Amino acid sequence: MKEECIKLVNDSNKNRSNIYYKLNQLTALTGLSLRMLKYKMVNVKAKYAGVTYLLKKEGKCWRIHHSIVNEFMPLNKRKVIENDNYCWSSFVTWNPIENYDADYHVELVKEIKSSLPSNTIKYTIELDRRGFNHVHFVSDATPSLTKKIVDSVLLKYFKWFEVMYQVSEIKNNYSSDEYLQKAPVRNGILK
Repeated sequence: MKEECIKLVNDSNKNRSNIYYKLNQLTALTGLSLRMLKYKMVNVKAKYAGVTYLLKKEGKCWRIHHSIVNEFMPLNKRKVIENDNYCWSSFVTWNPIENYDADYHVELVKEIKSSLPSNTIKYTIELDRRGFNHVHFVSDATPSLTKKIVDSVLLKYFKWFEVMYQVSEIKNNYSSDEYLQKAPVRNGILK
């Protein structure tokens, strides 16, 4: 039964993107030393034993799928916080029905930031399939607080049917940060 379960997981994972990292590449992403990553690798090997699509060994190197990079993140806060290892809590995205220029979206993000003075926001503005600008940002504020503020700001400038937006909790910091780097028209960090 366990083999059937592992086979099912491997088959479903074949549809995922094929972005793999080596253990020594995770030092820049996590802020941890290679030695500490090797210690964490012991637990990750046990947890993902048999799931070859997420974790596999080729020769002396481990290939680690990008979706499980979060397993290597430090448990305690780092003394030096960089963009790569910052602990984000909320992911926000909005896409208006009409097209607005990037400067307009930046002003909306700044207004949201003014309501979160002690928090940090990292944003990006992208083009959708229609060629319209839309926004993604991450924040270290709690999702409930972020949702309340985003609701008030967006509904001040848009009617409820003129904009689609979502505020969610971040489960994988690295993947959310990678998502912001996808295809930015403009991006920035507001501290």
